Amino acid sequence: MAQLDRARRPVAAARVRLCRLARLGFALVALPFGAAASAQLFSRFGAVHWIDSDGATHTLDDYKGRPVVMTMSYTACRKTCSASMLVLRQMQDILARRGRDVAFVVVSYDPSHDSPAEWRRYREARNLPANWHFLSGPEADTRRLADFLELKYWIYDEHVMHDFRIVVFDSDGTRKSDILWEQRGNLERELAGL
Repeated sequence: MAQLDRARRPVAAARVRLCRLARLGFALVALPFGAAASAQLFSRFGAVHWIDSDGATHTLDDYKGRPVVMTMSYTACRKTCSASMLVLRQMQDILARRGRDVAFVVVSYDPSHDSPAEWRRYREARNLPANWHFLSGPEADTRRLADFLELKYWIYDEHVMHDFRIVVFDSDGTRKSDILWEQRGNLERELAGL
């Protein structure tokens, strides 16, 4: 019996190594395809039409050629969105000190209520920078963009419940970093290399 166990050990060990190699190979092959498919803002959403706070139509391709800092918000939010705006201001201050020209884009979770006039009131009430872009678009595209940005949201009564996340893209639309609430104290480091 002991001889039989000793004979099986090398075979079992070889199978384990083979399985590990197969998993590693699959992961290495899938990595570039998954990253490319999930990271490109412009190739996935560049042609979608959005309405800004002035009533003008834009596409995300309008921001090609410069980094994009993006999040989602809605005008009736009183908690998470306010925190997002504060962090966006800090990010803008850091990037302005570095002399970086960056597009700040905020897309509505609630396009049926966030009209251009609502976005203008929102911006004015909070004294938000005039060069930030507040956009609303079709419900289906809003949901697809939220999924792409990994921003989970759902309707509860008349409120939109949602995550805190700010996503940073380079000038080609490649996802560079995600700023979560826990990372807000490390913005200098998170924005390095942008």
